Amino acid sequence: MRTNQLTARHLQLLIALQEDPMARLDVLAKRVDLSRTTVASYLKWLSGENPLNKRYFRVVPDFNEDALNMRTVDVFFDTPDYDSLCRVERICDSHPYTKYRARCYGGFSQVFAQFRVPKRTEPLLEEYFQELKCEEVFQDFQILSTMSVESIFTVPRLEYWDIDLLSWNFDWSEWLESPINPSSSIRPSPTVDSKLGFLSRDDVYILSILPRGVRRKQKEMISELKEQGVSFTSQDFSRRLKMLNDHFISRYHVYVDIAAFDLYTNVIITASCSPAFSQDLKDRLTTNPLPFRSTLKISDDFFFWYLRMPSSHLSELVHFLHPNVHSLRMSNVDYTQTEVYILWPEAFNEESKKWITEESFIKGNHVG
Repeated sequence: MRTNQLTARHLQLLIALQEDPMARLDVLAKRVDLSRTTVASYLKWLSGENPLNKRYFRVVPDFNEDALNMRTVDVFFDTPDYDSLCRVERICDSHPYTKYRARCYGGFSQVFAQFRVPKRTEPLLEEYFQELKCEEVFQDFQILSTMSVESIFTVPRLEYWDIDLLSWNFDWSEWLESPINPSSSIRPSPTVDSKLGFLSRDDVYILSILPRGVRRKQKEMISELKEQGVSFTSQDFSRRLKMLNDHFISRYHVYVDIAAFDLYTNVIITASCSPAFSQDLKDRLTTNPLPFRSTLKISDDFFFWYLRMPSSHLSELVHFLHPNVHSLRMSNVDYTQTEVYILWPEAFNEESKKWITEESFIKGNHVG
């Protein structure tokens, strides 16, 4: 069976890769019960060596934001018409600290955006948004109460994937009835001191290209940097990359092209809830994670959940959530109109070893 040119084996390998993004070829081969040579061939095909020249996945880093002395700010912008939506996207495109944006559709259209800003500049960013609202660039905005909240990640799991039927065998009733282990719940990670003193601007250039894929050959990354005017020898690049991995990267995850699993629904769910349900949800997800890609940020009485799963399974999840929460909002994410942004090397002051935090820099990139 094929889905958008991909065989069942291709899909199986993509799921295994999401379980362990940096796994060696022999580990992946054992996981999917194929030879090492076959897995290497499949990975090349999925990486773009196919008739469509299409890259079906990228392994990308999650940065340690404490080490970078940064914070992620999650924002919804209310955009009542298409012009407003486009204005917000242009603002995101031009801002030096944008991390991600996506078009969302529900009761009305919105842009969801994330800004990775230097610590203690969050108030300046909020002032900037307030000024843009007064200028009627957008109708309203909401900064979510998710700053400094530990994220819980779930990824697809092969044990629930039926390679013959190309579907998921996951029983929600069984999941809800399964025992949970409170001691397994994720505890807040200790805050890491800023390590910006280790960085040069050339290091920031390396960090900026990693979201384009880290399972690429190093010579390909070195060549990309050279095109930007930054030169490394192979030995120096390997040494700097190891330092960056040790100090500035928390984990790796896999972006899978929507064409690979084209029956998936991408949604953002936000809701208020009781602290008891909040803790129960944390414990349940860490004891028995869902076999779908998701990112959950949850505080005592609010959660933000980005999910990618088949619509039938999404219905089951909402059926579980609805009686336990209030102010529930669900937005469909237009996955084809999302943008992931790189760290901008020019925002790093190499002399002071700090990100640029002047008000004119944080608020001076307005595009009308």
